[in-house]
Amino acid sequence: MAMRCRLSIVAAFLATLLAVSSVVAAPVYLNTPDGEQRLIGAKLRQHFFAVQPYVETQQNLAFCGPASIVAVMNSFDTPRPFEPRLYPYRFYTQDNIFNADTQRVKSFIMVSVRGMTLAEMAAFFNALGVRATAYYANRLDIDQLRTLLKDTLARPNARIVANFNRKLLTQEGGGHQSPLAAYDEVSDSVLMLDVAKFKYPPAWINIGELLEAMQSVDPDSGKSRGLVIVEK
Repeated sequence: MAMRCRLSIVAAFLATLLAVSSVVAAPVYLNTPDGEQRLIGAKLRQHFFAVQPYVETQQNLAFCGPASIVAVMNSFDTPRPFEPRLYPYRFYTQDNIFNADTQRVKSFIMVSVRGMTLAEMAAFFNALGVRATAYYANRLDIDQLRTLLKDTLARPNARIVANFNRKLLTQEGGGHQSPLAAYDEVSDSVLMLDVAKFKYPPAWINIGELLEAMQSVDPDSGKSRGLVIVEK
């Protein structure tokens, strides 16, 4: 009986350790002292200044993909489409990214209802005249992810959009997409420019936790989430 009790105590202790180790740290938001200091100290932060001026809130709950595409496309030094409401200026909007080519990928109505999968986002970018590659997170380990992020963030003519599950980052909601714009070596975290600005400000996400959030399965594709790397 005494041996059984001791084994039960050890099992309970190990279970407690496992539970503690699996706790996900909350994101560190940019509008906090810690978040601000991470950006100041980050060496890879050029994309923040290139992309952040063009980040706008998604116009409905399913439009995180279009809002991310708009931020990335406007941040590139490439010809923008004519927008009658902004005449005589040209600008990408969450409406005019839907043209004959992109709607062959997915229609405005279907994106409004179901959002975009990782592959559909990459296809949208390609239809808009830039080169985009989808990376599924279940095929990446943490070292590969870190290298991919750092290499891309060091290139002025490349951008990153992440597709992840918010719930695994202690945030409200489910599947979401937003650009990534900086990397902090000390905390091993990446800065997400959240396009759901009515919910969250930009946030620093630990690389390991981001990987887990991206490795979750998207029910619309039956595949893991991941990253889209876009090149001008």
